[in-house]
Amino acid sequence: MSSWLVGQQWVAAGLLGLWLIRGWRLKAPPAFWLMIVIVSVTALWLGWQNHQFKVSRQATPQTGTYAVTVQPDQIQVKGNQYQLVGTSGEGTVIAYGRLTSPAAQQQLLALRQRTRWRVTGELSPVPPPTNPGQFDAPSYYRGQGIWRQLTIQSVTELTPAPRNGWQGGLDQLHAWRRAFEIATRQLPPTVQLYAVSLLIGMRPSAFREQMTGVQQLGLLHLFSLSGMHVILLMGLLRWFLLRCHFSPSAVDYWLLGLLPLYLVLGGGADSLQRAVITAWLPILWRLITGRTQGTLAGWSCALLIGIWLNPLVLLQLGGQLSYGLALLLILAPNWPTWRLSLWVQLVSLPVILVATAQWHLLTLGVNLVVAPLFSWVLLPLTLIGASLGLVWAPLAQFCELGLASFQQIINGVATLPGLLTIGQPPASLSWGLGLMTLWLLRRPTQRLRRRLALAYVTVGIMIRLPLTGTVQFIDIGQGDSILLRQPFNRQVSLIDTGGRLKFPMPAWAQSAPARPRVATITVAYLHRLGISHLDTVYLSHKDVDHIGDLGTLLTLMPVKRLVVPAGMAKLPKFQKLVAPARWRPQIIEAVAGQTFADGLTAVHPFQAGKAENEDSLVLTGRFGGQRFMFTGDLDRAGERAIVQRYPQLKVDVLKLGHHGSKTATDPQVLQQLGVRRGIISAGRHNRYGHPNAETLATLRQQQILAYSTAQQGMITYRYGGWSAPTWTTFLKEGNLYQRASSTQSH
Repeated sequence: MSSWLVGQQWVAAGLLGLWLIRGWRLKAPPAFWLMIVIVSVTALWLGWQNHQFKVSRQATPQTGTYAVTVQPDQIQVKGNQYQLVGTSGEGTVIAYGRLTSPAAQQQLLALRQRTRWRVTGELSPVPPPTNPGQFDAPSYYRGQGIWRQLTIQSVTELTPAPRNGWQGGLDQLHAWRRAFEIATRQLPPTVQLYAVSLLIGMRPSAFREQMTGVQQLGLLHLFSLSGMHVILLMGLLRWFLLRCHFSPSAVDYWLLGLLPLYLVLGGGADSLQRAVITAWLPILWRLITGRTQGTLAGWSCALLIGIWLNPLVLLQLGGQLSYGLALLLILAPNWPTWRLSLWVQLVSLPVILVATAQWHLLTLGVNLVVAPLFSWVLLPLTLIGASLGLVWAPLAQFCELGLASFQQIINGVATLPGLLTIGQPPASLSWGLGLMTLWLLRRPTQRLRRRLALAYVTVGIMIRLPLTGTVQFIDIGQGDSILLRQPFNRQVSLIDTGGRLKFPMPAWAQSAPARPRVATITVAYLHRLGISHLDTVYLSHKDVDHIGDLGTLLTLMPVKRLVVPAGMAKLPKFQKLVAPARWRPQIIEAVAGQTFADGLTAVHPFQAGKAENEDSLVLTGRFGGQRFMFTGDLDRAGERAIVQRYPQLKVDVLKLGHHGSKTATDPQVLQQLGVRRGIISAGRHNRYGHPNAETLATLRQQQILAYSTAQQGMITYRYGGWSAPTWTTFLKEGNLYQRASSTQSH
């Protein structure tokens, strides 16, 4: 029901109908009518939640003064920026702000109690992703009950806000969690990372960078507080209390009281919530009735509660793995470890492909080795290092040696061959793969095994060999990046990579650099399409916002050839970017007149230069009956030189030079080329004022339809197959907070 009503996955609606029919045919009227009541009430709740969420998405940003109360463990500081989650009159919000001094930074880092903030800022809906496959912030934060974000402009008051009674006890748990996080800053880096991740469920800023190997090998579930941690905690507490001569019933009462406290101390993630409720309810049932209740009943109640608290719990990777794998463990408790691990991988594979589009062949073997190692070695080392290591540094260093060695081994194994880029199956196909796997689990026959293998092969072919080709202008902020794919992915090319400009900052304001957008957006999208290499990467010129992420791209994905404007290959800046490449590409310096295998032709530069704006590599090509021109940051003089050299050249779609600046897009050139559509690649609220009002006026005067990545996210032109070419935009026209709805034209 959650997948149908909240996720708009209509396969789930059919499955819900089959489930109700199955309930009716059981011939147990009380159970059936109880099902109907639960379904009806839950449907009303989910429908109301959806309505409220849609209303919040349509709200216009408002600037004002707001009061926000914040728990100390909900504050994160990164250099001169901070993020917090708090409650206000508008509900729970996520807030972002900037620090102006090292004293203010230290004040936030040292906070250990609940505080009340009075701030001035802009309250708006959480902005959506602007490209397919990008981190979906609205869905992620909606799962935490957060529908709006607050951009803080100034803090007028920050005062302690203690509470009394049971609320004061809750505040104390948050304070302890914060105090523990502060104390771990004294520990060696790997012990600190493991301590805050495994014991209190926090994710430090360096977590993703250091856990790349863990993620690729499918071990990330071990680092999310869930059933394994709860079982180990309960076993440890039960052993200790029994050794203290507590009776079994007294032990149950202690567990009944301590498990909810651990839920708060652990951060309250969906996986931990599921584990705590699944363990807590059978204990409560046993104390009330004196009878033992099966774990499956606790799991079922935990699922119902989880959906009520977070309607998206089964639409997110953590919830899917947590509930799905827990159910598998409950239904198959006596299987050999190797068999259980195999089925865990098979059942979770469709979910993992939807989330990451990749799977490593070594995942099964690594999980068989690491799972027991985790329980008997890694977690004890973490507990010892995070407790005794705080008072005796040599012990912390010993634990650091063990954990860091494990980390190095895992990262080394992850670099071995075997990482398959399969692609992201659509929801309907992932449902089909999941149901076939469950049916095979129920009736394991050779025929079903062959059919499941054939289904995976078919899905992989459908993803990797599309009937249509595309030209896609990726929204990578202030910069350019354009993806060109021919039908069946015969040639896959990228024009520019984008990159962030870096500005000098004082030492106290510096923090770990953000992940390059080529990794979080471009490569993630390519993996979603089943693409594991690029045939050609064109680089228009040397500016950071066009080629700054090249080095990262070359470490993440093989590139056969780099095409650059003549004179650029010798530049030290370019050579420095190419140096880290894991797969050495062929480098081609281009001048006007050269043609390439993907159908593009260079029309500029005419001679070797220094890769400045005026030396930009300009490319043209015909795709699906439309001729495109990609201009880099070429200025007006360069545009005039092109039409003078190629007087017969006509262009249907022009990627405007220099992000729509007035230094480019000459009106006479537009008229001579016969441009019908103009594409502007620029960042939101950029400091340069791109696109320029004069350029936009020129486009209106000549009746040129303009698209902008800053307004509409990724812009896609699709051609081929058996349908007419179409234009789509990822965001709704003119609404930055409405996603996944397209504007189309032929």
